[in-house]
Amino acid sequence: MSKKTELQRKEVLRLSNEESNLFTKECIETALLALMKENDFKDISITNIVSRAGVSRSAYYRNYSSKEDILKNYLHTVVQTITNSLDIQKYYHNDLSFWLSIFNRVRPYSAKFLTLLKAGFDGVILSSINKILLDKFSEGQVTSLERYKVFFWNGAFYNLLREWIYSDLKESDQEMAEICQHIIKQFSNSYNSY
Repeated sequence: MSKKTELQRKEVLRLSNEESNLFTKECIETALLALMKENDFKDISITNIVSRAGVSRSAYYRNYSSKEDILKNYLHTVVQTITNSLDIQKYYHNDLSFWLSIFNRVRPYSAKFLTLLKAGFDGVILSSINKILLDKFSEGQVTSLERYKVFFWNGAFYNLLREWIYSDLKESDQEMAEICQHIIKQFSNSYNSY
């Protein structure tokens, strides 16, 4: 067999293994999410997951070290979506289109967000958002004022998002954007009166 043919064969096998591994991960993730609709996260065992996923325990442990590890992929997606939507400097500009764009971006990930909340990842989500935005915000030194501004705005907005998602997105994106615009306007007026 020529070197080129052998390399091509190995490349095909590598791609096939990657596809198989990706499929296994998707089965495991789907199984966990299905089980979370029926049971509390803490009550779900690895045996439950592999049984529902139709994979072996060794396949599970090749991909994940714990069931929390499975949810880290969801955590990453949710956190990236939120942080990519936020620009700390824009909080001070009460632009309706800015707020609307955030709710438009977050809505498609609301089910993942809710899954993480129900699994007890609430604090982890907020801490991750804070860390990413602090890293983005400051390439150098961050003053105490800047640091606390990040925590202030992230905490306020995160709580608003969390409650909106817990309420099953009852308000439209437009309504939420108007609510945020109104809150910021009232906050600015109160602050300026001092």
